[in-house]
Amino acid sequence: MQKCPACAIAVDGARKRCPLCGKVLPDAPEGGESAGVFPLIPVKRTYDLIFRISTFAAILILVVVNILHGLYLPHMPIYMTLTLATVCAWIIVNVGARKRKNIAKGILWEGVIAVLLCLLWDRLNGWYGWSYGYVLPTVSAVLAVFYFVMGIADSRRMGTYAAYFAVTLIGTAAVAVLYFTGHMTGLYRHFAVISMSVSGLLLAAQIVFRGKHFLSELERWMHV
Repeated sequence: MQKCPACAIAVDGARKRCPLCGKVLPDAPEGGESAGVFPLIPVKRTYDLIFRISTFAAILILVVVNILHGLYLPHMPIYMTLTLATVCAWIIVNVGARKRKNIAKGILWEGVIAVLLCLLWDRLNGWYGWSYGYVLPTVSAVLAVFYFVMGIADSRRMGTYAAYFAVTLIGTAAVAVLYFTGHMTGLYRHFAVISMSVSGLLLAAQIVFRGKHFLSELERWMHV
């Protein structure tokens, strides 16, 4: 009988992955996975269908937007916005579909990609600063809250959520650097202060209320 290194449950049978969290088992036997309680789901087919539908929808929207822009509204002010929004939506939908087996990892990927796309979008539209002034602090704070709450709701996977919570602090650190170097001005400063306060309080709560258990779970998940 094997034991999952992530959620510490006993796994019966010759399985390659944990049926609860999907982690690869270190003592997985050679060959195919034996038939167990959970049936095998044809994930690839489902993803292929989502990919085809989303790709066709994105192409259709881009064609319509370009027809309107070229024939009827040559000075359409939202042309670039609609184009970039379509591309961003296509990327986010497909990343979410690809990572749907692991919600924690999928949410993190969605957040990182959203920030990167907004930075690119801001740059292509003249670099007004809203990407790092609004989006980066908001996404960092929301992800920190999400992983903190999920660590409470699903204590068996606290190590996983603790690690992802630690990753979100990288975004908060970036916000702090921008704030203390004077790049956060006006309303951006309020978003930065709120983001840093939320992440700081949640980190303090992790340490105060979970203490050694939180740190040990984090170390075990990261295989330190």
